[in-house]
Amino acid sequence: MLLFCVFILAVVILPSTLLGLGLFFFGKVLSNLAVSVPPSASPNLNPSLIGLDYQTIKILSYDNIELAGWLISSKPDSVKVKTPLIVIHGLGANKQFMMSYIQLAHELGFPVLAIDLRGHGESGPSLVTLGLKESMDLERWIEELKNKGYSSPVLWGTSLGAVTALLAGSRLKGKLKAIIADAPFDNLYNALITHAQVFFKIRPFPMVHIVAWHLKKSFGIDPLKVDCVRAAENIDCPLLILAAEKDVRMPVPMVRKVFDAAKCPKSWWIIPNANHELRTFDPHFKKTIAQFLHNL
Repeated sequence: MLLFCVFILAVVILPSTLLGLGLFFFGKVLSNLAVSVPPSASPNLNPSLIGLDYQTIKILSYDNIELAGWLISSKPDSVKVKTPLIVIHGLGANKQFMMSYIQLAHELGFPVLAIDLRGHGESGPSLVTLGLKESMDLERWIEELKNKGYSSPVLWGTSLGAVTALLAGSRLKGKLKAIIADAPFDNLYNALITHAQVFFKIRPFPMVHIVAWHLKKSFGIDPLKVDCVRAAENIDCPLLILAAEKDVRMPVPMVRKVFDAAKCPKSWWIIPNANHELRTFDPHFKKTIAQFLHNL
């Protein structure tokens, strides 16, 4: 009988326990990865390289992390515009990656603030909170612009930047001119499912549930509550939602949920032949952005 019990322990219980522990610790590794800034090569660019004067601005977040940005005034020969456009990059990038965004916004006559999200670029070290604290940091930037005499801004974010813009916009009723959200997720939990399949080729259950538990327990991030669909329902300014036709990370149906939830004046466009990372700024792309901004 004793030998039988040992056999059951060895064959059934022990492997199950080891498997469970393995999944638990692998989930912890993945959750740590989710809040870490991916390493990336800096392109070493700045607006002066495309002929734009700029100043570097640094402010403190509400939790005392230094945040960095570039402020570029509108064209000297254009009508003085008080509405600034805030450019917000994606995960692992920084403001140096956003030169095409800066250039187009400037050409359209807007003053531009290009920011580094916490933990990125010249901003202070920090874990990524996948839109939660980043959106509160964005509110601090809007306060800084107001102190400099600017009016309600336009937010233009891509990927994590789009999520940041939408989450901030849901709390800033009456304080924004418009939002352009390029490739946001519907909610973080679903984004974890998609990324688990795309990058790790693993089934959502039980791994995503374990990662979500670690994110909530260790970092205070509840993936079900980082929700752009819910945020869109509360936005009261004009909204342009972009999705990329070949995006496997934030696929078109996922992004469409955000658009469908919005009750504000809204526009929708699928960028032809584009994936999640690449924006070529071809004439059609530029025209779509310009029409939206000029109709405000």
